[in-house]
Amino acid sequence: MLLFPIVGLAQSKFHWEKPENQISYAPYTTHYFRGDLAVSHLSSANYGWVEVGYFINSYRDATVALCYKTEVFEASRWTGHLIIGALYGYHKNLHHYPNIPFSSTILFSTEFTPIGGATIEYQVTERLGLKATFVPLVGGVGLNYKL
Repeated sequence: MLLFPIVGLAQSKFHWEKPENQISYAPYTTHYFRGDLAVSHLSSANYGWVEVGYFINSYRDATVALCYKTEVFEASRWTGHLIIGALYGYHKNLHHYPNIPFSSTILFSTEFTPIGGATIEYQVTERLGLKATFVPLVGGVGLNYKL
């Protein structure tokens, strides 16, 4: 009997919904395995289910991303999102890259490479929040602003 309230609570917190429109900026990112800190200017804007991103990659090349984004969690001031899409800007540098699953496949042998990840956000005010972005090798923390 105790399980039903817990299941109901989980169902109210976890979902698959269109995220709110917002812009975000994280000036610095880090590679988990190297522990470095780089100025990457990770910027993004989403409208509905679509997110467009921009950053300077480790090779110092401008990189753009086009992703599908969905909200999967909301509780109080916290939200969580999943993203999946494609990047342009690595110019095949990720082909045969260590620590990237499937990097030796056709997925990383073209100018477009796959990207996937998650974000966690904490709303400080109604519109302004803190945002942490996590992708397979890189993470960044910055600000988001709901439009």
